[in-house]
Amino acid sequence: MSTPLGLGMTHGYFSGLADGRTLRDDIRGYYFEMVEKINRQWWDKAGLLKEPLRQDGIFELLVQQDGTIVSIRILQGTGSVEGDRLLAEIIRNASPLPALPSTYPLSIFQAPLRIKAPSYL
Repeated sequence: MSTPLGLGMTHGYFSGLADGRTLRDDIRGYYFEMVEKINRQWWDKAGLLKEPLRQDGIFELLVQQDGTIVSIRILQGTGSVEGDRLLAEIIRNASPLPALPSTYPLSIFQAPLRIKAPSYL
């Protein structure tokens, strides 16, 4: 289960709220690259979790032009205080993310992320 599909099923995975459909074209590619980097960090550390994520969670990131994460906020917890803490730490450790595209006009990108709870088949 070391493939992205297997890791996502056993540990959960980060995704966008609307799968990028509401993003401008120039930021959509960046957003998916950002999510991929955070997922790799999550899957490397997910085995540290002592209790499973009980439900999907939502995090909000504020990212500077250079890719530095300046803020992480939990909008909806996963039902696991330990899980929420570990997820926030993993997101923080993914910084810096790739730099924002030069066509992005704002100094901060507000990026909502959903963590999908693992599938228990």
